[in-house]
Amino acid sequence: MGNAQFSGEPPLADPDLCIWFDGRRFHYQHYRYDILADAIAYATVDQRRPDFQPLPLPLTWEQWTEPTAEEAEIMATFGISYVNGSYRFREFRYDHLEHALSYAHQVSAKTSIEQAAQLTSHD
Repeated sequence: MGNAQFSGEPPLADPDLCIWFDGRRFHYQHYRYDILADAIAYATVDQRRPDFQPLPLPLTWEQWTEPTAEEAEIMATFGISYVNGSYRFREFRYDHLEHALSYAHQVSAKTSIEQAAQLTSHD
């Protein structure tokens, strides 16, 4: 749900600076950025250092993708959204849809039990 494991060179957003993109964030060395310009700015400064040592690109990496139509339908049922590469339920952010769904199920079950208890307490 939302990602797949790949091997080989990741897709480079800036080949000269070895900045790559996983569908969610830009990566430079072991840092992650939401904005490409931030990654470029740091990489440019970093690579000017006389003691700069580049790290190799990862051998395996995850490619993040937008939710499928089927996933979006399930998400809508629980009020889960997908914003900037994260699944959102209430005030929480999740990397994986199954984690957001798990919590949404728990909240839904708890709410149902509380509502049933309120109905029976009025009798």
